[in-house]
Parts: sequence; structure tokens; C-alpha cells
Amino acid sequence: MRISGVVIKGLGLGYKTANLRVANRTELNNLADGVYLAKVFHQDKEYPALAIIGIQPDLEVFLLDFDGDLYNQILEVEILEKMREIIRFDNKKELVKQIEEDVEKAKKYFDITN
Repeated sequence: MRISGVVIKGLGLGYKTANLRVANRTELNNLADGVYLAKVFHQDKEYPALAIIGIQPDLEVFLLDFDGDLYNQILEVEILEKMREIIRFDNKKELVKQIEEDVEKAKKYFDITN
């Protein structure tokens, strides 16, 4: 499934994510809340990513191999497979630890070494 949207300003937790305002909410609503492996397409390039559905009202993506400004850009996200359910954390430290684990799992999936 592919979903496209415009990158808007997010809350910010130390990880650069692109929050997408999705025009066709039906596409987003057809997916269960969770963290997904995904690919992001931007300016004729493909980036491995994590997609988070259910925390924010919009689709949130973390590009594993990208550094730059995406605000107001249109991204297309291909959802590949679900990694895990959404977990609510008591503090930011626990959340950041889980994000780090998710990123490492995604890097293994996409065979990214650094």
C-alpha cells in the first residue's frame, strides 16, 4: 500500500521524523496502529524507513538514510510490513530506547551497515 502526503511540523523527540498530512485518510485508516517497515519515495530516490501509525493524527516516518529538510515536500510512503504494536511509555528514556531498537531492526531488514 502506498500513501502520499505533505510533510508538516511535528513535536520533536530528537529523531528527525517527517509527519505527513495525508489527503486521503481512508488509506491511513485501513492500517492498524503500529510501527511498520516502509520505503519513502522523494525526488526520484527511494529511502528505507519506519512508519508510525496511531501516535499522531498523521502518518509519521523516520527515514533511515536521509539528512535534510523535508518540510512542505510531498512524500510517497510504501508500507511493507508491520514490525510491532504501539507501546505507551512512562517516560521519554524508555521511548528513546525502543526507537533505537526499532531503528536497529529496520537497518538489519534493509541491510544497512554503518
